[in-house]
Amino acid sequence: MSTIPLRLLRDSVSVQTYTGHAAYGPVLATAVTVLCKVSMVRQLVRNSDGAEVVSEMTVYAHPDDEATFTPQSTVTFGSRVGTVLSVAAQGRPGETVLVKVVCT
Repeated sequence: MSTIPLRLLRDSVSVQTYTGHAAYGPVLATAVTVLCKVSMVRQLVRNSDGAEVVSEMTVYAHPDDEATFTPQSTVTFGSRVGTVLSVAAQGRPGETVLVKVVCT
């Protein structure tokens, strides 16, 4: 199975995975660093609820890191902080090449 080559993942983001909701707001896991490719392009997308929202950042990550990115997780790239709107595996059926993560 071939996946995105690690040499193409030249950026890194800090991810706090959303684990649930508590009385005082969302519960986020400890931040981890993930190697990826980041694209800072503004686009109109649909979130996991189907509502149209504006995305400012798209992250392309290795399939092994897919579980790190859940909707409502926090992603930090430099001084830019975004919230994960959607996560989608990209590739052929049965073979994930990369994971596309769309953030606010």
